Amino acid sequence: MGIGNIFQVFQPKDKIFFVLFEKVTENLVAMSNDFNQGLQDFDLNDDSMLKKMSDYEHKNDEITHEIFVELGKNFITPFDREDIHELASGLDDIADYIYSSAKYIYLYKSPQQKAYTEFSLLIQKACVEIQHAFQNMKGFKNMKQVKEACIKINSIENIADDLLSNSMAELFETHDAINIIKVSSVLNYLEIVTDKAEDVANAIENILIKYA
Repeated sequence: MGIGNIFQVFQPKDKIFFVLFEKVTENLVAMSNDFNQGLQDFDLNDDSMLKKMSDYEHKNDEITHEIFVELGKNFITPFDREDIHELASGLDDIADYIYSSAKYIYLYKSPQQKAYTEFSLLIQKACVEIQHAFQNMKGFKNMKQVKEACIKINSIENIADDLLSNSMAELFETHDAINIIKVSSVLNYLEIVTDKAEDVANAIENILIKYA
C-alpha cells in the first residue's frame, strides 16, 4: 500500500499519536534549551536547573505513558505499532539521559567543563531536528525535510563522538584520578544523549523506507 492510500484511512482518532509525539518533542526542545542555558550559567550551589530537568523528565514519562495507553486502545495507527513503541521509548530515553547528566554533575560536584556546554549545545540542536522531523512526518508529505533532519542528527552524533574522544584525552592529561572519574562519567552520559537521538533518527528513517 502506498503512502497516499495509507493516509486515506488516517482517521481523527489516529491523529492522536502525532499530537502526543508533538508534545514529547516540544518538551524535549524546552528541556534541552534549559539544560544548555543552565550549564552556561552553572552554579553548583543552585540546584534549580536540576529540579527543572526532573520536572521535564517526569512530564516526558507522562506523555510516553499516554502514547502506550493509546497504542493499546486504537486499532488504526499511522504506522506499525512496534515503530510507535520504538519511537516513544527512544524519545523517553533522551529525556532520561539529559536528566541523568544533570543529576551526576550535581551528585559528583563535578567542576564545570567547557565540554559540558559543547555537548549541551549539540543535544539542543539534535532535539530541535527531532522536532522538525516529526513536524514534517504528518501525512508523509515532506519526506525530504524529514530525511534532512535525520541526516543532521546523525552528523551531530558524529561530532559528539569526536568531542568525547578529544575531551577524554584532555581530561587524562590532568592526572587527577578523582576528577577524571567524575568528569568522564558525566561526559559519557552526555554522549549517550546524542546516541539516543541518533537511534530516534534511525527509527524514523526506517519508517520512511518501509512506507516509501
